[in-house]
Amino acid sequence: MKTYRKTFSQRELMIIYPDFIAYNAQSGKNETVPATAYALGLRAKLDAEQGWHKSLSNVALDGVLGISADIWWSLQGKDTDASDLNAHHVTTLIKRGGFYTRTRTAQILADMIAEAHFSYMDKTLTPLLVKDVVDGINRKGMQLVTSGRLLGFSCWYDPADNPKETLREGQAHIRYKYTPVPPLESMGLIQTFTDEYFAVFNQLG
Repeated sequence: MKTYRKTFSQRELMIIYPDFIAYNAQSGKNETVPATAYALGLRAKLDAEQGWHKSLSNVALDGVLGISADIWWSLQGKDTDASDLNAHHVTTLIKRGGFYTRTRTAQILADMIAEAHFSYMDKTLTPLLVKDVVDGINRKGMQLVTSGRLLGFSCWYDPADNPKETLREGQAHIRYKYTPVPPLESMGLIQTFTDEYFAVFNQLG
């Protein structure tokens, strides 16, 4: 599966392995069903209920009984099948209950900004217009930060991106940067032995 994933370069692509096992009421048997079908349904549900910033990672699914291949996973383990697949950009399934949050955030953010400022197209290109666009994008970005969909956002106009030759053609370029909200994929616990709590005996004196 890792070799198969290397044959694709698109960041938008999500390879999911393995598939789910679910009960088929018509046949009366447990059958293999495509994990991608569940993923698409879950994506639509999360978009509607929580927002596009929420990844599919560690979300419980209803109606499935198991997975079609054994995938070893441990809550604190790093050398596991699941961790190895994730490291090679393969989304996998575990019984207990991506990494693609960055890509989806980039897509949604670009579409959202473009749609919100479509009304500015074909208007007179002036410094005031550019300032209005920048201010509007910054306001939208801060709304996303406040709602927890981004960790940070900033938009600005850089003169270096806008030489007079392009401005003369009615073209303006505006920069923005952001930090997406990542899912917690792994948490390491560091254990330390200490004598400091023997100090409780001092309270007896």
